[in-house]
Amino acid sequence: MQYIQGIRDFSLDRPSAVTLGKFDGVHMGHQKLIEMIQEKAKQENLLSVVFTFDKIPLRLCPQKNQHFITTNTERRMFLEKQGVDVEIEYPFTEDFMNMEPEAFIEEILIGRLHAKYVVVGTDYHFGKGRMGNAQMLLERGPEYGFETTIVEKERYQEREISSTYVREELRLGHMETVNVLLGRPYSIYGIVSKGKQLGRQLNLPTLNIYPPDSKLLPPNGVYASITRLDGKEYFGVTNLGVRPTLDDSPLLSVETNLFDYNDDAYGHYIEVQLMHFLRQEMKFDSIETLKKQMESDASFAREMFLLKN
Repeated sequence: MQYIQGIRDFSLDRPSAVTLGKFDGVHMGHQKLIEMIQEKAKQENLLSVVFTFDKIPLRLCPQKNQHFITTNTERRMFLEKQGVDVEIEYPFTEDFMNMEPEAFIEEILIGRLHAKYVVVGTDYHFGKGRMGNAQMLLERGPEYGFETTIVEKERYQEREISSTYVREELRLGHMETVNVLLGRPYSIYGIVSKGKQLGRQLNLPTLNIYPPDSKLLPPNGVYASITRLDGKEYFGVTNLGVRPTLDDSPLLSVETNLFDYNDDAYGHYIEVQLMHFLRQEMKFDSIETLKKQMESDASFAREMFLLKN
């Protein structure tokens, strides 16, 4: 996959089928748009292109400390895995924010993307003051030589699937719903780091990773999880939090005890998929009480995954 990030001066080398948006989470609704451009690209020998931003502008995501369902790296990995030809993370500058919708069509869609086919959702807006919309693309397409398809939102439980819906369920720890909306397990990625090895003292060694500050996380607590490591999948239990019983660290960590894994994974890049919320993180009276609870958590997770204890 070709990856164009943070630059305005580019031009694709052949015509494209493009979809545009923020794509936070790359959820089931986003995937529908992506599948449509890929199908059109295959039919007409076009490049399949996802056009998004190198960062979400504050006016579109107004909280001071922005958190995202997927980091830019995660989004890029997913799009590459899906077989997208080009991902463009365009710089959201003051000039771009004030670009007239007509100029966006002429300079970006036609001048740089050479768009022949455009796919957007019903709520897509662009240009100064968000004055451009999906209907404008539909109406202006013929004079500029591109076809526009406006796609109705996918629905789940009588509600439109959106990044907002995913965020709400994620903050509640409803991992089963989150994973349905995403069309895949919610994941946290990282490089395994050495901790204080307190898990080994309890005979429950863990793999520790530290998510970036920008990553939107579910509530602190214990989760049944699946971890991808060196091309293999391992069942286990993950604690997301600050370890209040052991050292009450101010640094939030993701600690995973893998079933049936005893090798050294330090320095390895892993993906931790959170499948089910087991319980809130809590402070125990003693290390022994904590160990018993961890063993109980592991037993529950094994039963959930239909594994033998």
